[in-house]
Amino acid sequence: MALVSGQVIQVQGDHEKEWFEATRDAYLKETRFTDTTDEQDLDRLLVLELMVYRWTQHISAGVDYEGLVTDEKDLQRSIKLYSDQITKLKDSMGLSKKARDAEANRGDFSTYLSDLQRKAKAFGIHRERQLDKALELLNELFALVDIFERSDQEERDKIGFADEAAILRWIRETARPEYESIDAHFRKHEQSLWVREM
Repeated sequence: MALVSGQVIQVQGDHEKEWFEATRDAYLKETRFTDTTDEQDLDRLLVLELMVYRWTQHISAGVDYEGLVTDEKDLQRSIKLYSDQITKLKDSMGLSKKARDAEANRGDFSTYLSDLQRKAKAFGIHRERQLDKALELLNELFALVDIFERSDQEERDKIGFADEAAILRWIRETARPEYESIDAHFRKHEQSLWVREM
């Protein structure tokens, strides 16, 4: 079978040949690939999808094309591994549903504006959370300093802040991680989506 780049791949049987040609032709009809690297990526995608197709056929039949009994768990592991690679490759090539939707909406100004408003609102909420946490931690720090200054050594030992170094440790080990976790959560769960949408 001819790949998009002109390389040849061996398929197993007429049904694989039909599936492969239909899948390859559908990609070429629905998308435009101009660079050699695009064609190579599409070749890789087609080979990965062919293997998933083949293994799915083996699982559904309980035997491979030669009639030998298959290891279903092993095939399922392979399908999962390849499916993950397919998803990543499709994302990188702009072939995922999200990429197609983004492309379809790119020229739609009202969608663009509402998306921008959604992101601005999310960022505003994020900033409010940061401010709330900063005020909470700052008030807690002021309270610790006040208690520390009003206490004698025995009282300081009881509250767990024997010296100024303990207050500095609290800033490093408690206050700063709590504050930074807000930004880390935002970057992971909201901002990372924005980057992928661009």
